[in-house]
Amino acid sequence: MVKGAFAEQVERAFENLRTALAAQDLTLRDVVQLRTYVVSHDFEMLGAITKTVAQHWGDKPPTQTLLGVARLASPDMLFEVEAVAAG
Repeated sequence: MVKGAFAEQVERAFENLRTALAAQDLTLRDVVQLRTYVVSHDFEMLGAITKTVAQHWGDKPPTQTLLGVARLASPDMLFEVEAVAAG
């Protein structure tokens, strides 16, 4: 986890996702659904998520649900991603 800037947390979460997928011989291309959890979300945060998703999937991202939440596991966490992959 990265403390601090939201955009940095988003990028680290997707890097962690890529690492977890690789451990199962999968890639981001195998992801069919994303669920993102955002603390106190706003349009700036949505822009950071959209930018990062586009960097990883281009114009063909997986289905995505964004859920606004009051808090996550740690007070410093502002973002969490959950993915479903089919290999």
